[in-house]
Amino acid sequence: MLLKRTILYLPAQIVGPMFQLVAMIVWTHVVNEHTLGVITLITATHELLQIAFLAWWSQYALRFFGRYQDGEQAERFYRTENVVILVSLVLQSAAVIGVLYTVIATDTNPALLGATVAYVISRSLNLYIAERARVRHQIGVYSIQQIVGPSIGFILGLVLIKLIGPSPEWPLLGYAAAQFFAALVVLPHIGYSRRLWPIDREIIRHAVSYGIPLIIGGALGWVGLNASRFIVNDMLGVAAAGLFAVGYGLGQRAAAVAAMLVTAAAFPLAVKSMEQGGSKAAMRQLADNSALLIGILAPSIAGIFLLRAEIVHLLIATPFQQVTLAILPLSALAGSIRNIRAHFGDQVFLLHSKTQLMIVVSSIDALVTIVASFICIHYWGLVGAAGATVLSAIAAALVSFIIGFSKFGLTLPWAHLARIVLATGAMAALLTQLPEAPNHVLLAAHVAAGAAIYVLVLAILYGPTLLRMLRRQPQLSEL
Repeated sequence: MLLKRTILYLPAQIVGPMFQLVAMIVWTHVVNEHTLGVITLITATHELLQIAFLAWWSQYALRFFGRYQDGEQAERFYRTENVVILVSLVLQSAAVIGVLYTVIATDTNPALLGATVAYVISRSLNLYIAERARVRHQIGVYSIQQIVGPSIGFILGLVLIKLIGPSPEWPLLGYAAAQFFAALVVLPHIGYSRRLWPIDREIIRHAVSYGIPLIIGGALGWVGLNASRFIVNDMLGVAAAGLFAVGYGLGQRAAAVAAMLVTAAAFPLAVKSMEQGGSKAAMRQLADNSALLIGILAPSIAGIFLLRAEIVHLLIATPFQQVTLAILPLSALAGSIRNIRAHFGDQVFLLHSKTQLMIVVSSIDALVTIVASFICIHYWGLVGAAGATVLSAIAAALVSFIIGFSKFGLTLPWAHLARIVLATGAMAALLTQLPEAPNHVLLAAHVAAGAAIYVLVLAILYGPTLLRMLRRQPQLSEL
């Protein structure tokens, strides 16, 4: 079932994140450091606002929406949902205006203001609709939310830059237009109510008790992920934040793209196992999920490290190359550790409704990020900022896994991990022998060669398992 659902989710998990990755590269060629810094800080601010004002409800819906599917139960949920979303969007809009004027761009013009608010509202709707669609396994709805905004929005933003100018409002406006379209086009296919009242106080109480720790933990997690951007902006200026954004954003995005290939289908299956089979069944499902996650992340991050020189020299604009080359490996490593923690270790707390433990983990992440960033930036500049995120990611992951292993019976899939290490090692041995690619074609060939040897070694190591699967054809439908 995990493999089947993962395959069905693949288009959304590949196309949307890939366009986000491409956008980060293309922006280095069409805008300057200042514009890129403004865009990066606005999108990072929205991530915090999403956590503060809507993610608590999104997580509640992902975990418990399955209980409100029929008749009056569904109507109760939809009415309450409408009020929560409306209030959230108003609060997010007001907050982002304040941050825009006081922190990001004190000389904000009306066009940038409008584009920023439109981006925040539309992006929030896309993210929420996608999460709710996962519960009902509405893969088409989920795919539209994940693909249309990043792809069509990127194209529209690029066109606006070419037609009008390289100002930050035009990429934001392009994304907003595409995101609103994505939300509107799926409305006939998702359940909703046209009413706002009465809200269900029982649902609100349950959602708040479940979600408040997630708000705190999520906000602290945002600090761990993004504080370095704002500290760089404060200590070194917005242009430096733009330079930092490329290498840091590419590394984080590359890790997220790799992780998202398998995570969309994974957690709902763990929830189902928890509801039907209890904690032990859910922990087994999480272990299986983690094997697939690490099996994607390990070769991806190893490949980025080994091919970093040709990736940067061939894809990134010259003014950004030196900093990106130094930051990219560190950022990719930090991103990988964070994704393993988020989609493996921390999910134990969600399944057992012990969301307050996420505050402990996220507090360590945030504290180490802030302290290490100030120290490391002072001594090592932008590279130090990236190094600080690695330290904080390791510290938080260690705490998360220690709690999961000792308190909830979480286990590691050792047999799978051994095979992944061997296959990744074989891929690394091949890539280290290849000269730096002088053009995009050879870069693609190097990536393909690394992927091929990784898959081949895994196929050999899993040979007996694959043979058993082929001999039991009826069971393939269950995968």
